[in-house]
Amino acid sequence: MKQTKPMDIEAMLRDLPSDADKALDGLYATPFLKARIDRAAEAKKRGHGIPALPKWAPALCCCALVLVIALVALPGGNSQPGTLINSATLGQPTEAPAGVLTADLRSGDISISASPAKPGYRNIWSEVHNGSFPLIGIQGKYYRMLTNPNTVDASLLGAQIAEIEEFTTEPSLSGADAVLSNAADFGTAVYEVSGAPSGALVAAEVNGRMRLFQRVSFNGNALRGKEKLANTLAASNQVIGMELSGVGTVTDPAACQALTETLLDYASYESSGSISSRQALLIELNNGLVLQLAVKGDNLAGCGVWSCPEFFEAFEASLD
Repeated sequence: MKQTKPMDIEAMLRDLPSDADKALDGLYATPFLKARIDRAAEAKKRGHGIPALPKWAPALCCCALVLVIALVALPGGNSQPGTLINSATLGQPTEAPAGVLTADLRSGDISISASPAKPGYRNIWSEVHNGSFPLIGIQGKYYRMLTNPNTVDASLLGAQIAEIEEFTTEPSLSGADAVLSNAADFGTAVYEVSGAPSGALVAAEVNGRMRLFQRVSFNGNALRGKEKLANTLAASNQVIGMELSGVGTVTDPAACQALTETLLDYASYESSGSISSRQALLIELNNGLVLQLAVKGDNLAGCGVWSCPEFFEAFEASLD
């Protein structure tokens, strides 16, 4: 950077009067300014004038003016300024905990963890829209789209079992012998999901993302043939966590396995319908996926409505 010589500063000071005249050129006393001066003089006569400035004030003002002109005249003084305002966070910035990666924070993924507080209601079934929830129907077996996860990992995809043959906004009006959807486009491949009983879960691409669908009742259709609850839910050795809203959570794998066996052994099939409730049983599988059953009293509903008071008694006895 070029240094300013003492001679240059002296020349600047010599030119200060003419520079000031140029800078103040065009300024003149207006009638308004004259009136202000007259009022100030009158106030001073009455003893209420403006307090006199300290003796050193004029010298300070001159120094300030010299400094401003020097800064402007110095090399680089007319260049564009850099950052004029620096900002800093108050206090220490919060850092992400060690070991937490962006990939670990996938939006929409949930898991079941032990907590002393009673869990609130969490619904992972996609909401009803235009009279129906997002679904896939495969020859009378219906699957409801889940909001969790946002995208099914490719490692969980099994064999392709179907292809969407009919896209419809009114699935209740279509026959039970078709492969249809009101969410996945015509021609979309439908896959089995690894780590779940065959036919309990399927996956298909919706709006560019591979989405998960759970077996449920729809339009009076639930179990088919000799199917049982285990065919539409999960095997006991696949369950690692359970959460019953308003009651508690169970995360011990052995306890979860025993609870699942109780549910599969003692649940009594009530109907092919569904129930409306603000209580849910979430079931976490060892492949990381989570299923849901609606709960009301001693009844659970997913693919059909089931009654099982034995399960709820065992669940409360197994709370973490």
